[in-house]
Amino acid sequence: MSITCRSHVRSFSAGEVHWEEWSPPRSGGERGRPVVLVHGLSDSCRTWNRLAPALAAGRRVVALDLPGHGQSARPDAPYKVGWYAGVVAEWIRALGLDDFDLVGHSFGGSIAMCVAIERPGRVHRLALVAAGGIGSEVALPLRFAAVTGLLELAVPALMGVGTHAGMLVLGGNFNAAERRHLARVNARPGTARALSRTLRHAIDLRGQREHLMDIAHRLPEIPPLAVYWGDRDPVIPVRHAADVERYLEGVTVRRFANAGHYPHREAVDELAPDLLRFLDEPRPAPRLRAGARAPRAAVAPPPPPRPVWRPAPAAAARSWSLRSLVPLFRPASPQDDGAARAADLGSRPPPVPC
Repeated sequence: MSITCRSHVRSFSAGEVHWEEWSPPRSGGERGRPVVLVHGLSDSCRTWNRLAPALAAGRRVVALDLPGHGQSARPDAPYKVGWYAGVVAEWIRALGLDDFDLVGHSFGGSIAMCVAIERPGRVHRLALVAAGGIGSEVALPLRFAAVTGLLELAVPALMGVGTHAGMLVLGGNFNAAERRHLARVNARPGTARALSRTLRHAIDLRGQREHLMDIAHRLPEIPPLAVYWGDRDPVIPVRHAADVERYLEGVTVRRFANAGHYPHREAVDELAPDLLRFLDEPRPAPRLRAGARAPRAAVAPPPPPRPVWRPAPAAAARSWSLRSLVPLFRPASPQDDGAARAADLGSRPPPVPC
């Protein structure tokens, strides 16, 4: 029997969540851990339809439409990375997945890293495909959209047209039917709001706000980690694949010469067997490199120097004493009327605080 794919919809705290599930043939059975797939920005669970069947040959594979995407709800929500991660963790709990592998693409990679914190000890392996959150740089149009906030004003029809045009530019081996589907779901009301808020919280003019090293220290143990990238990625620079080795030891890194931002679609024949080996073979847990820190980590200013008391020079002390004592021995004039002259006020020592 061939691998089957079924669609599901269920209500959660963020509204209805749609997902697809690929099941292995009954004759083969489930031999490996379940795999959870998380798509990127302005995408849907259908982005995995070339890779998922290869993974499902011996395991359960599930991929959701993130809130604000695909066929899931578009709630009036903050759409921050942590919020997305909370929704994904809630969905995973509802599926009864206690021990699973996690794969995230692009913005879904940032979410996957946060899910590893939400579900400590449950994420057995973590694979990141052209993922956000490993460096700062990102395509200039995304920075512009994040800063201006114009996307939130876009009408649904414009979102559909923009999606169709963007897919033609970015590639990804999407056929005509897949492009029409994604353009149709991105034209749903609320999509522009979700995309605009996501970008505003994740990106600014300098690039990506959050980084792997901002959260790695919160993990009791980093799960075995693999990073996959296309050498022709126009969205997130491929050098981030090498940068991850500056922060962590024991990471699997693989680059694909003829792929862009969608290695899971453009290099399936190479990525699938490599990913399966990573999921099935023993792997050591990565270790943080000494002194590694996020490129945008705030540097705390040095504390101000403590004041040091130094005695005044003897000549200055004598001069002050003479100026202070002379009025005591000077006869009072009628103009004084017991009041101190203005010139004398500045010569008196300051009061001692209580």
